[in-house]
Order: sequence, then C-alpha cells, then structure tokens
Amino acid sequence: MEDVTLSIVHYRQPELLDRCLSQLESLSLPANWETILIDNSPEVGAGDMVQRRFPWVTFIPAESNLGFGGGHNLAYARSQADVFFVLNPDVMVLPGAIETLVRVLAEHPDAAIVGPRLLNPDRTPQHSARRFYDWRTVFWRRLPLPGREKVSDYHLMKDRDLSTTQPIEWLLGAALAIRRSAFDRSDLFDPRYSLYFEDVDLCYFAQRAGWQVLYCPEATMIHDHQRASAGKWFNSAVRRHFMSWVKFYFKTKTYRVPDGDRRPQCENARPEACTGQCES
Repeated sequence: MEDVTLSIVHYRQPELLDRCLSQLESLSLPANWETILIDNSPEVGAGDMVQRRFPWVTFIPAESNLGFGGGHNLAYARSQADVFFVLNPDVMVLPGAIETLVRVLAEHPDAAIVGPRLLNPDRTPQHSARRFYDWRTVFWRRLPLPGREKVSDYHLMKDRDLSTTQPIEWLLGAALAIRRSAFDRSDLFDPRYSLYFEDVDLCYFAQRAGWQVLYCPEATMIHDHQRASAGKWFNSAVRRHFMSWVKFYFKTKTYRVPDGDRRPQCENARPEACTGQCES
C-alpha cells in the first residue's frame, strides 16, 4: 500500500482532537504511515496532551493562526508520502475507511482526490459531495427567497444516487485522500483563502487540469460538523464565505493550465460543472 501522511490542523478543539487521535490510535494503521498535527492555537495547551498521550504524532505548533489551508500547506511541505490525507479533528474515522480511500485512489490513476461518505453524529447522511457554486447558490442559500430549498438541494446533490463510487464536482474538505503527484507545487491549498473555498478550489482546478475527484461511499466517517456560517443570514462567517467565493470566481476567469501539465485542459462549455471526464 502507498505511503500516507495524515495531516490534521487543530484550532481550539482539544476535546475533539483527543477523540480523533484516540480513534486513529485504535485503528492499527500501517506502520509506514505518519501523522502530522499543525496546532494553530498552541496557547490552548493541546500540545502537552498530544505529546504525552500520542507520541507517534509529529506535533508542530504554528507561530500564528495559519488557517485551514495554511496549516495543511505546512504539513504538506514537511511530508513526502505518495498520499496526503487531510483530516479534520472533528472527524471520527471508522475502521477501514482510510485504507479504502487509499486503495480507490490507487485503482483510479486519473483521480487526484477521493473522499468518503460523511455522517452526522446521529448517523444521518451529511451532504459532503456537492456541485460547484454559481451566483444562485451563493445568494439563494443565504436569503429567504423563493426557490431557496430547490437551489440548495441541487447544490447538495440530493437528486443524485450516490450509492457507488463516482466522479463528482467537489467534496467537503473534512477528509480527503489526495494524490501528491497531481499537485506538483509547494502549496497544496491556495493561501489566498483565509477561510472557506479551499476545498472547492482544490477540486475545481484539479479537474480543470484533467484529473477526477471521486466520492467513495464505501468509506464512512463521522463528522461532527461545526458550521460557523449557519444560522444568521449575514454574520461574519457568511461575509467571509462570500468574499472567498468572490476570490474563487475571479480566479476561475483568469486560470490557464500550466504548460507541460500531463493532463488535458477541460474544454467543458460550462467549466463550473466540469467533472474531469471530458476530452480535449
């Protein structure tokens, strides 16, 4: 099996981090796999707990809050494994889930990213496989406008049978198996995003370069999702989500696949709906 780096970025969730690492320890993962923990909130003191209870974890305190993308970029730069596995501390990995995603990645050489089926703590489905945003998604999901539920359901792919492994548009970044060779660059995530859209961006531009993004329901994890942007229609998290969408929107309008990329550029007439399966 491929070498794997598990990357966890922690920010002020020591109880969830303890639970996540305890669960990983119980799984008896392959000895050649490594776990790197980037602590964006060392003042909380989670480092003492990690170093005492989980000495197999490489603990790196950040000098400042690097955010989701910046934290994983630091771990990415410190690792060399074939598969870089992004894992949130609020995720409980069920037995065999990571191994399944790594295997599916190996069986699909055109796939850059594979993600699991996520469940809420009450075991109800969490809609982690999604369609790309357009202006209707951004506004209709936040405002009490006619057709809001229909727009949201389409974005969350509630009309799709997701019972089998298949290409989709993007995956929630709580748990992702990523092929390192698909991203030949120093930063995995675009550092221009301070919060939100790091996962959307990663999936979108992987597909623009000709790779696939796969949803694998055979692998299941529990995600205790803490949605800061839920609730009020225009709180600070919603504003940051909107600004990240603006950055993403303008980036998609100027992007060109670099010369020498071994994957063809997607020629889909509607690039925001690209699934990486078209031919150039």
